[in-house]
Amino acid sequence: MAPYVIGVDVGTGSARAALVTVSGKVVTSHTCPIRTWNEKPDFFEQSSEDIWSAVCQCVKVNYH
Repeated sequence: MAPYVIGVDVGTGSARAALVTVSGKVVTSHTCPIRTWNEKPDFFEQSSEDIWSAVCQCVKVNYH
């Protein structure tokens, strides 16, 4: 089995994960949205639990 690396990127609106060969070829990838709450003007909130859940889901979907 060839060695792979997992790349994870978390942005404002989503978490993304990719399975990549050591030579740089993307084998598969997945994106999960991250919720943002804006209950007051100029005030934005995100949940660290929601972010972690999105990261875990992206990794799980790609590698099962």
